[in-house]
Amino acid sequence: MPHVKLIATDLDGTLLDSTGKIPERNLRTLREAMAKGIATTICTGRMFVSARRFAEQIGIKIPLICYNGAMLRRPDGELIWHLTLGVELARKVLDVCLKRKVHIQSYVDDELYVRDADAEVFQEYKRHFGVTGKVIGDDIFNPPVNPTKLLAMTEDEETALSIMKEMKDVFGDDLYVTRSNANFVEMMNPSVNKANGLRKLAEEIGVDMADVLAIGDGENDVEMIKSAGVGVAMGNGAERIRAAADYTAPTNDEDGVAWAVERCALES
Repeated sequence: MPHVKLIATDLDGTLLDSTGKIPERNLRTLREAMAKGIATTICTGRMFVSARRFAEQIGIKIPLICYNGAMLRRPDGELIWHLTLGVELARKVLDVCLKRKVHIQSYVDDELYVRDADAEVFQEYKRHFGVTGKVIGDDIFNPPVNPTKLLAMTEDEETALSIMKEMKDVFGDDLYVTRSNANFVEMMNPSVNKANGLRKLAEEIGVDMADVLAIGDGENDVEMIKSAGVGVAMGNGAERIRAAADYTAPTNDEDGVAWAVERCALES
């Protein structure tokens, strides 16, 4: 077992339980790890403004990895790293979304822009993630600057998988396409993924990737799980991520993050 010097945990479906809160055991265990000198961060598909409150609750001091690795930002807001999607490519991606008639969200400089604030899928997003968007109507399909991320939100998983396939078929290696949950298709700069963001952070704080513990549950966590010295999948995670991991923890409603940290970092 490597000597863990850095812990990176996903949020939704991983650190957070099904009510969207950090269970007390998870919180206590991460604080214990930090007290023993183990650097700890969040690695999420969420925007920084949505992730920061959890970092503050834990007491994280090092940069957070947001937008699936496209942005590294310190808890005080200082920007360390940022990869964006070229505006011309973004417009082409948005044109596909327009033709597919799906709800689309655009993220620029940690601001959320939406076409229609009354869309049911956006109302649910707002309730869950605790952020409000700026309504810009059809202007969303003609961004003036490079977005960090585009998010297509669908009513069902079948539609999401269909859009994901179309994006990969049309844009190939020019676009990073992933899902953070069953109905979210996320599209970013082709150099973006959580593994690359984690490598950038590890380099920033002087930690070898062999000494990293990464914990996640979703498709967008697979690269991160594979890249870390120890990769742990949540018991509620998809089969693909469990196959990529060194260990499978209990579910996010069973303090799986605490189990992973206790087994792989505090007892090693």
